[in-house]
Amino acid sequence: MSKRRVSDLNGNSGHFDGAVARKKAKVTRKQDEENGLDSAVNKAVRLFSEHWVAFAIKRDASNADEVERDGRACQLGERMAAEKYEELKAAMLDLLPWVGPMKPATSTIQGRSYDVIEFEGKEPPSHIKKKLEAQKKKGQASVAEEKLQKAQLEWLRTFGNRTRGWEALCALLSTIAARGEMSWMESFHVATDIDSRVKKIPGCKSKGSAKRKAWIRQYIQDELQHGCGDFVSFMVHQGCTLRVSFVQAPGVRKQIPASLLISTREPLWEALQNQDDNGPVRFPQGIPWNGFRQKREWLMKAGRQFAFQLANLEGDEEDTRSGKSRVAIETLKPDPKLLALLRSRKPVVQLDVIAALAPRGVMKKEGLSEIVKAELANFTRDAKGRGEAVVFCLGSTNPHTLAQKVYLRPPIGDHGLQCGYLRWRDSPDVAWARERSWEDRICLCLQMP
Repeated sequence: MSKRRVSDLNGNSGHFDGAVARKKAKVTRKQDEENGLDSAVNKAVRLFSEHWVAFAIKRDASNADEVERDGRACQLGERMAAEKYEELKAAMLDLLPWVGPMKPATSTIQGRSYDVIEFEGKEPPSHIKKKLEAQKKKGQASVAEEKLQKAQLEWLRTFGNRTRGWEALCALLSTIAARGEMSWMESFHVATDIDSRVKKIPGCKSKGSAKRKAWIRQYIQDELQHGCGDFVSFMVHQGCTLRVSFVQAPGVRKQIPASLLISTREPLWEALQNQDDNGPVRFPQGIPWNGFRQKREWLMKAGRQFAFQLANLEGDEEDTRSGKSRVAIETLKPDPKLLALLRSRKPVVQLDVIAALAPRGVMKKEGLSEIVKAELANFTRDAKGRGEAVVFCLGSTNPHTLAQKVYLRPPIGDHGLQCGYLRWRDSPDVAWARERSWEDRICLCLQMP
């Protein structure tokens, strides 16, 4: 009897020891995962901050106008992204275990297969903004956008490792997608803030001085708390989808990042208000830029008419005076379907971002432009299949040329995508309303359901 009892005790002890060992192993694995994620995130933030510091210092280096300064900084950004491409790519691949799962996409028309990962934006609770509004300084009109985003990102990180991984991935995406025509470094008016604040710092008035560069470097480090890059803002907005494509090059085991596509599903009227400069409509005086209720009342006014004035792709788009860059205004007819869609709550899909994730030379060598076109073609096709409209702003100095060479060509333009301008008038008895000045006018691509 005693031997049996000893045997039982030994058996129980062995089972207990095994449970402890398994628990310890689980804790160790979890700790290893956390350490791996921490390392990948820190690397991503370091690469992003190095790029942003160099970008900001380059932009600050001259007394040229804002456009030229931004242009010079963007050109530097593209060169840096090309020089650090292998390191940026490796950092992106290091994050893949936390940002998946990877899933196959519809192949390109050439038959090339590729995979994608996606993140659906999350809507932060309203109490975050209310709390900040209650704490704002006396006389301040509203809480600063960067402070709000910081609080929203802190909330987002509570959802676990996947959101942390995507936040770091967004930092790398903003860096690797740099082009001489476009930078994705900033969501807020950082350049204006630097210009106004640095003048008040002793010893920093001289452009290019070591002290001024050091101050800008520290300023950027402080700004990282508000979010790294422009893309991270889409993570804290419901209805936004971030979609990154990867392709495997022949003879290479690891994936190559190919493209980023960011889209938003929301009603057409809201989508237009969220475009650059609060959208294409030139509202009457008295309606503030953030007057959402007043704008809605303006939209719903009886007699209001809308039309989509097509661009004349055969004409000279820089010829703004003769009117030959668009179809003749005399031929324009109101579109009741467009009016109904503007007034409805039915969602449309807005293309917010399409970006290549490799230097131009790599894009050409690896044929990655094929993936970018496939993603756009899938985007317009899938929207048509769901019965949803597509809208986006053509952010280019030559939007008609861009539309003709890229977006309106098959297979992207196979489902009714058109290029033109939103027009409106108060009633059938008056002329079509005046638009924004030409340099501020928004050229749209629109695909009706």
